Amino acid sequence: MKFLYSKMIEILSQHNVEHIFGIVGDAINPMVEAIRKQDKIKFIHMVHEESGAFAASAASKLTGNLQVCAGTVGPGAIHLLNGLYDAKKDHTPVLAILGQVPTPFIGTDYHQEVHLASVFEHVAVYSAEITDKSQFPYVFSEACNTAIGEKGVSVIIIPHNIGSVKVEDEKSGVIEKEEMGMINPRPERLRKVIDLINTEESISILAGEGCRNSKEEVLALARKINAPIITSLRAKDIFHYRDEMVAGGLGLLGSRSGVYAMNECDVLLVLGSDFPYRDWYNQEAQIVMIDNKASAMGHRVNDIYTVHSDVLPAVEILLNNVEIKKDKIHLDETLKTKKLWDKFLHWQESADRSKDTIHPQTLSKTISEVADHNAIFTCDTGEVTAWAARHLYLRGEQRFSASFNLASMAYAMPAAIGASLTYPDRQVISLSGDGGFNMLMGDFLTAIKYKLPIKVVIFNNHKLGLIKNEQEVEGYPEFETGLVNPEYKLLAEALGGKGFKVTKPTDLEITLKEAFTLHEPVIVDVEINPDELTLPPKITAKQAMGFGLAKIKELFE
Repeated sequence: MKFLYSKMIEILSQHNVEHIFGIVGDAINPMVEAIRKQDKIKFIHMVHEESGAFAASAASKLTGNLQVCAGTVGPGAIHLLNGLYDAKKDHTPVLAILGQVPTPFIGTDYHQEVHLASVFEHVAVYSAEITDKSQFPYVFSEACNTAIGEKGVSVIIIPHNIGSVKVEDEKSGVIEKEEMGMINPRPERLRKVIDLINTEESISILAGEGCRNSKEEVLALARKINAPIITSLRAKDIFHYRDEMVAGGLGLLGSRSGVYAMNECDVLLVLGSDFPYRDWYNQEAQIVMIDNKASAMGHRVNDIYTVHSDVLPAVEILLNNVEIKKDKIHLDETLKTKKLWDKFLHWQESADRSKDTIHPQTLSKTISEVADHNAIFTCDTGEVTAWAARHLYLRGEQRFSASFNLASMAYAMPAAIGASLTYPDRQVISLSGDGGFNMLMGDFLTAIKYKLPIKVVIFNNHKLGLIKNEQEVEGYPEFETGLVNPEYKLLAEALGGKGFKVTKPTDLEITLKEAFTLHEPVIVDVEINPDELTLPPKITAKQAMGFGLAKIKELFE
């Protein structure tokens, strides 16, 4: 017999879990005590549970492995919800352990009692409440294996009194990521794709996260059929923008060459991507989608040919069967558009564009140049996402993580905490908007407590810049987007870290280099141009009219 939480830790260790992110509290005190008595798993005490869930989600996205967060009864559990939705939307395995009031008081409107099963029902691929010791370890093992197998969130609810009982020391079935077999395509489904590629001339590839273990094969296919590669934001660290075959991103954060490659193709191969914005797809093209997630098939565009398969085995078959294409017109025109787009980007990034103002494009490019070759970047949601999407040039083994599908503010710094604990020997840089950082700034103390040398670079424009732009594009004058920010340099130092403030372009590179070499938590507050616009690859007349109308209202109202 073993105490329930001791058995739980044993199972989590078999899943190679090293950290549980959360805040201690009465209903999970038995769990914390069990953690105290062993040395395989460490409890990371956060300032806010939401940060703990973000940290777990980020670590899971970076590794593909199961990560764990925990919250005590009622409000402690509820605080996890936003970060868990990030894991759900980005399809990554996270287990949430929730404390609950003792079983005799469930359903009595007890102090802090919340019906957690209902609250977490939608976010979870698996949810169960342990009300009897005989359920353990079966329910717990199923929760872990389901999260891994379905790449989602599992929730286990454990009442306070149940956490203190002893359970049978039985073996549990542990599924490992490596055990999960690939989904192979049906040959007859690929036959049509091969014929399509061999027949049509202008082919483009839209590549997503599903290409992570097949980068070289996808590049080889692209070269063989002269297909430019359009990348989702999440695939930014798979196919680097400066790779010859890469056209760039798509959508409002994308590139003009990415848009060209999409709009001018006859055939679009969507490989492991669920790019959500229907308006950016070429509805005139013949679209083929290869994905191991059946639920993603055809819910973005109607006229689509689907192949249910992992990308790697499907692309290997295509590589061995498609003909070498000699016609390079589509690829050459895409790369010509990319060169023109690059000139525009380089002009935006130029430190000489203005003598006294730091442009966010310059900041992103400079970070690219001074970061380690294997640095991990975590990115907030807002204008900073646009600056990173276009002007952060990844290289080597660098990784990029963001709240890709939930697009939640405040992700970057908690994600950096998760990344730094997971990869203690790698440089971790948080690209934070001032609005996002302010939301969960207290968890800089977590970095201090655990001596995590994260580098938080704050793109400080004293406003919610993306919201301002959205208001103006819709014809509304800017309203209530301004922020009252602290002196971040002084804040960092008051909390026990190191702080820098940069206001001049001439100081930018030297300050970043100094900050990035320090082995302690750092905040670099960079005052950027507050009026910088995040321009889409192509501006519509409606967008221009709305922006002009808003500016007139701001001037005269």
